[in-house]
Amino acid sequence: MTKLGIGRVSKGLLLPLGLTQCDLVEPSPRLISAATEYLGDDAAKCRYFCKGLQDFTPIEQSYDIIWMQWMIGYLTDDDLVAFLKRCAVGLRRGGVVVIKDNTCEQEAFIVDRDDASSTRSLPYILAIAELAGFRVVYQRFQQDFPTNIFPVPIIALESHDS
Repeated sequence: MTKLGIGRVSKGLLLPLGLTQCDLVEPSPRLISAATEYLGDDAAKCRYFCKGLQDFTPIEQSYDIIWMQWMIGYLTDDDLVAFLKRCAVGLRRGGVVVIKDNTCEQEAFIVDRDDASSTRSLPYILAIAELAGFRVVYQRFQQDFPTNIFPVPIIALESHDS
């Protein structure tokens, strides 16, 4: 099994499942170089890509799961649609894309100019996923979060072509 993820998710969730390989994609050279130390003994199970997701192309039919946690807000709508379409090509049959990210409730989206990010509503995220050729196969909200922060859904998506 091959997984695409970030350091914390790789170390705390994906690698403990017994994965043989995990890919980490991170645009910051400082963070990607720190990942090997953070992952410790599991660092050798990972490949490291220092680039933004708008520039990353998953290897064709290589991934069982592509996990995106708190990162879609840094992609424009067009870049997110294009990346999800590339993810569909990168998934093995039966593979899924998982999105875990903040959502807003009152607006379609909120732009944070200080952070250069946006927070989309759940319907907005689902519309982007549909536009990219995905359907929802599982969805739930993160439990036990403080009520004064954005709701955080976990959405598993499957390509319509699967």
